[in-house]
Amino acid sequence: MNKRWIGGLQKVLWIGEKDARIYFFKGPNLTFGLFLPLVLYWAFALDREMELAMIIPGLVAIAIFFGAGAIQAVSLPLERRTGTLHTMLATPVTPLMIVLGKALAGVVFGLALAIVYMAVVLLFLPLQPNLILFSVATLFSSFCFSCFGLCLAAPFRDVPQAMPPATVVRIIMVFLSGAFAPLGTASALWQTIALISPLTYAVDALRQATNGPADAQRFMIDLGVQLLYGVIFLGIATWLLQRENG
Repeated sequence: MNKRWIGGLQKVLWIGEKDARIYFFKGPNLTFGLFLPLVLYWAFALDREMELAMIIPGLVAIAIFFGAGAIQAVSLPLERRTGTLHTMLATPVTPLMIVLGKALAGVVFGLALAIVYMAVVLLFLPLQPNLILFSVATLFSSFCFSCFGLCLAAPFRDVPQAMPPATVVRIIMVFLSGAFAPLGTASALWQTIALISPLTYAVDALRQATNGPADAQRFMIDLGVQLLYGVIFLGIATWLLQRENG
């Protein structure tokens, strides 16, 4: 039993390493992950009067949101089209291993983007984030959004099919999350809708970790909701791959 688990873990790590090397850690992807949140902020929220200490966690959350999951809309359909996915499914690799490996690559990339963002921010702004809470919030967010990206990409067989709907869904979620403005200033309906979005909980967790003091109960709820969403997204993506292999 132990050998089976170890063998399965090795396959997950191999798939994650392969995806990180081939798809994620490329110059254009790093640039995309780092600068897209800034572009969105400059385009839609620059004229709002908000302290940078409130904006930075939202930018980090959006960087993780797009960085950890957006490349999945390229890697999964591309591997379907080229036959790589079918080749893996024909080997002693289960759909769950494939999904976990691809999710792992997204998690690592999301963590890397968050670290770069905060390192730059701390050089220029007098912020004193709780680094432990920030690391935990970043880890949970990266897991959730990487699984979300897989869930969005799993139904499609080609990149042009997968990218437009995934991008539209993400943009809508950005405006529902309170990343650029506190949700307390929004209408009751808007706040209710925002509770559906996992990005809302990522933004809140990162704001607590960055600005403090953190509310332990609220912080744990933020992490718990993201974990639950991540598991659900992971399950849906695995089920879709199993259907293809069935």
